[in-house]
Amino acid sequence: MTTRTMQYRIPAELERTEAIAAAQPDRYAPLRKVAQSLTRRGVMAAKVELVNQALATLVDLVFEIDDDGRYANQDIDGRILIPLPWGRLGRGAWGLRATEGAALRYIMLQRQHTEPEPLFTYDAGGRTWCVNLAFTSRRMAMSYLRTTPVTLGEWRHAWESTRSAWSVQNMADK
Repeated sequence: MTTRTMQYRIPAELERTEAIAAAQPDRYAPLRKVAQSLTRRGVMAAKVELVNQALATLVDLVFEIDDDGRYANQDIDGRILIPLPWGRLGRGAWGLRATEGAALRYIMLQRQHTEPEPLFTYDAGGRTWCVNLAFTSRRMAMSYLRTTPVTLGEWRHAWESTRSAWSVQNMADK
């Protein structure tokens, strides 16, 4: 590279630097579009909030009492009788995308082994989810959700685990 070529290159690079420094979003762009284009920082946190809200609503429904005093949406053995937010058939009804449902399912399955008493247990033999019978009331279940909500770190791990090439091949719609 000659000195003459270098003299032409430096001003061009400085012009690019000035253009980048002066970049501003369009004045009339919708605020949501501007925020999404500038940062993706809060996207995962919003997903965590969404699934925690879905779990709280699920608890309300699962512990709903019928006129005869029995639970309307769970069997006597604790089997849940309504579609679940992390189920293949239920995620759409709960407003979750397939990837979000898969990540939530991953978290719920992981909690079978890490939590001392998970709120929801998976019966592999019956291929069904049950309410842990140790949680006898809505109040106890909501207390569990308040003390052990889905966290951002837990969500990121589940998201990355369910979006890998291996998981796409081996966990598709399971």
